[in-house]
Amino acid sequence: MTEKQQIVEAFKSLDFDTLQNILDDNRSYMDVSKDLFLSTLKQKIDEYENLKSYESVVEGICNHCNKGCKAYRFKAENLPSLPLYFEEKDGKVIDIYLCNALKEDKPDEHDWDIYFSFYEEEKVDFKPSIEHLIILQRVEKAVEEFNNLEKIGLVPIEEVVHWYDKCKLLAKELELDNPFIRIKYKAYEHINSLYSKVSNVVHNFRKNNLAKNALDIYHKIKTENEKSLVQWLLENNNNYFFELKKTDNWEKTGFLILETYPNLLVDCNGYLDGFILNEIYNNHLEEIMEKYQPTKEHFEHNGGSVECSLESYLKLHNKYLDLL
Repeated sequence: MTEKQQIVEAFKSLDFDTLQNILDDNRSYMDVSKDLFLSTLKQKIDEYENLKSYESVVEGICNHCNKGCKAYRFKAENLPSLPLYFEEKDGKVIDIYLCNALKEDKPDEHDWDIYFSFYEEEKVDFKPSIEHLIILQRVEKAVEEFNNLEKIGLVPIEEVVHWYDKCKLLAKELELDNPFIRIKYKAYEHINSLYSKVSNVVHNFRKNNLAKNALDIYHKIKTENEKSLVQWLLENNNNYFFELKKTDNWEKTGFLILETYPNLLVDCNGYLDGFILNEIYNNHLEEIMEKYQPTKEHFEHNGGSVECSLESYLKLHNKYLDLL
């Protein structure tokens, strides 16, 4: 059995002891050390309690990074596959990659793949540039300024918004405001988490007048008039606001908790309308959705699937069609 065959067999049986022995200590795999590569893969495998080994290995072709080269998908029924490309030189496996564009002759449409990646700092050849070190200093300063807010004790919401605005340029450079971009550097994770959570507060702050107007209309509705209430729910369907952790008597004190690290006790006086609207809206929506939830006959008539939305539920019951 060749070295590659032994490695393939070890991956199939998920024998990490054998992989530890066969793979070369002096080589990198997916650009990181052998130990980090194997420990990360094992951590992903361990997320699936029933994944103890793979049942089969299917050969395919890489359609991206190593286009046209042979790659392998390790498969087990109803469990995630492991797609791997083995780079070889002189009969030796010199690197292993996840293959995220593996093509098979007879693909299974129900297959899904294990995925993991590494931060740039974890790669064996990582050497920070001067530009990167300068950005790290800016990140450190931004985090320090956020930590200083916690020292105030009770933080006015305007101060939180001010911190957010100061970070806008840095956030744009690091693409913190793009949910579709993976954070490349581990050093950016904390600022990314802070910026994301603070953005929820800023959203509510800047849309407070919209929430206030929605609440003014709500208070003029007689809630026993279901049609008017449904109309209000439909009109505000796209006016979303975020939740914050509530303190005791928060509607009177205006004090809410921003669950960051560290947590901030935020004084939202004058800007509570979005938080209040969110609670009122969700309570009424839940009540109406519960009342008009699909029946067994509805599911059977729609092939076992019904869209979970207020509009869909009302249509099923032929209710308030003139509002839809």
